[in-house]
Amino acid sequence: MVRQKCLIYTRVSSDEQRQKGYSLDFQHKEEISYCNARGLEIVKHYSESHTAKIPGRPAFNEMITYAKRHKIKNLVFLKNDRASRNPVDSATLSFMAEHQGFNIHLIQDNLVLCENSKPQDFLIFEINNGFSNLYSRNLSLEVSSKMREKAEQGYYPSHAMVGYKTIRIKKRSYLVIDETKAPFIKEIFNLYATGNYSYLTLAAEMRRRGFQISPCVKCGKSHIEKILKNPVYMGDFMWKGKRYFNGKHQPIISAELYYICQKVIKQKTSTIKVKKMTFLFSGFIKCSHCGCSLVGELKKKKYVYYHCTGNRGGNCKRNRYLREAFAEEQFLNILKSLVVTDEGMTIIQNQIKQQIESANLYNEEQIKETQQEIDILNNRLNKMFDMYLDGNLEEKIYDKKRDDYQDKLNSLNLKMSRLNSTSADVIDFSKKILELFKNAPGLYLRGSIEEKRELIKLLCSNFFYDGETLNIKIKEAFQPLVKIASLLNGGPQWTRTTDLTLIRGAL
Repeated sequence: MVRQKCLIYTRVSSDEQRQKGYSLDFQHKEEISYCNARGLEIVKHYSESHTAKIPGRPAFNEMITYAKRHKIKNLVFLKNDRASRNPVDSATLSFMAEHQGFNIHLIQDNLVLCENSKPQDFLIFEINNGFSNLYSRNLSLEVSSKMREKAEQGYYPSHAMVGYKTIRIKKRSYLVIDETKAPFIKEIFNLYATGNYSYLTLAAEMRRRGFQISPCVKCGKSHIEKILKNPVYMGDFMWKGKRYFNGKHQPIISAELYYICQKVIKQKTSTIKVKKMTFLFSGFIKCSHCGCSLVGELKKKKYVYYHCTGNRGGNCKRNRYLREAFAEEQFLNILKSLVVTDEGMTIIQNQIKQQIESANLYNEEQIKETQQEIDILNNRLNKMFDMYLDGNLEEKIYDKKRDDYQDKLNSLNLKMSRLNSTSADVIDFSKKILELFKNAPGLYLRGSIEEKRELIKLLCSNFFYDGETLNIKIKEAFQPLVKIASLLNGGPQWTRTTDLTLIRGAL
């Protein structure tokens, strides 16, 4: 007698199923015993650890394809819920049994679906599958509700991301900092905030420094992007499309550093920049006639000259070129005029104290207004999230509006972070100003080209050149201090500090 061929399938998806006796070994033994008792020859055994609540199980799909291709008409499962917990797979099995000549064996349900099965057999199969599907949905809903409740309490409800690890205390999981990887995470944000790295180059730099995602996974471009965009490192976290603020876990970086990186990300992804040679006064000097920025050119590989592009018409391009060495010499003369004696520092310190007091009064109002804007956006996000959960808002619309609101929140939170630290920043800024008044030329001459440009940007609002004269405008914030320096250095009772006109030297 020729034995009929069959395929057997075992599946498990959780520790709970193992505890209930549905382990892969148990299912396998039961199916072998069943096949032997009925004279079925086992051709292949398909097994997987995969949920059946949604279609797409790899081993299940492979078994169906193999059975149809090789015309193996018997498929053996321990019971209904091992075969399917979703309506798509159950419909596939029903159709195969009713219309394609397959026999679907469900051992513990004492049921074999085939062409000759009674209608009530298919009904029982569908009812059992319906209960299995309902169980999956209830379990998912119960787990999701508990996780959402945990998130509302400020605890991240999912697996720890790189830089953190999970500990369990009284059956509850908590995020704690991974001391071995947290320093690398902090360095990733610090380096990216400089604007000198892309995801790719930063990943290469972190690999060079010995950072790995796991013992078997090296740091790549996608890992850097994922880390930089994750607010969990500053104390917030995202879960199920909602942003939760002020999580209970310890942040690795400051909120300000996080938002600075988000701003850099937006700048890098919104425009494609062509890298050009940066000259000392690039972007600072404008044409007095047409307002175009002067561009620098390198002559004989060592001399830099600036000229108007004439992009707005006129004969500006015919103006005489401005030597960079001359412009730098005139800026140094301004710096030298700022240097004062130790006796004069007391007067400058008093001026700075007044600025700090004024800044603090302004900050209080700004903080109040910014917090009101943040609260309004958070309320809108929460209402929109509830509408999405209730099915009253399409996912695409929700995602778009959430991203828009989140961009605005990022800007406001960065503004708030800066406002909260303004007093400290003003004090730090004041120290720099005092240092500037003590030894401005020395600071400038010792700096790199980037540091020199920062000092020029700090002190001056604009340079204007008309082909004959170079006009340097000092920022209004510095005018009282420059006036003090002029008086302390024996200058006139009043010096017009907004315009310092310098005659252009010969080429």
